[in-house]
Amino acid sequence: MKKSVSYIALAAALPLGGWFFHNHLTKSLPAADASVKESPKQVRLWFNEKPEVSFSSISVLGPDSTKLDVVGKAQATDDTLSVAADLTKPLAKGHYTIVWRTAGKDGHAVRGRFGFSVE
Repeated sequence: MKKSVSYIALAAALPLGGWFFHNHLTKSLPAADASVKESPKQVRLWFNEKPEVSFSSISVLGPDSTKLDVVGKAQATDDTLSVAADLTKPLAKGHYTIVWRTAGKDGHAVRGRFGFSVE
């Protein structure tokens, strides 16, 4: 009886917690849903495990959802849990979306997006 209870508990936990075993975003600069006074000079993303820089990319979508040509190549930082990309041009006032992609040590590609505004 004990074994069947353990298997049931494990099966119940997997659908909810499966994402935990892959790399995921823990914080960003600019922060998700933030409103900043001036255009950031860089987008920096932190993850729960070391991101594979060669599989990482960061894009910025403008207020009309078009991809803007303002982001440099994703690169390693002084923190092994983060990647960053410089913005090559300042962003005007408006709402922007950061679209990112990376992979962790398991090689599984993960991606996400979040918004922020420039006042």
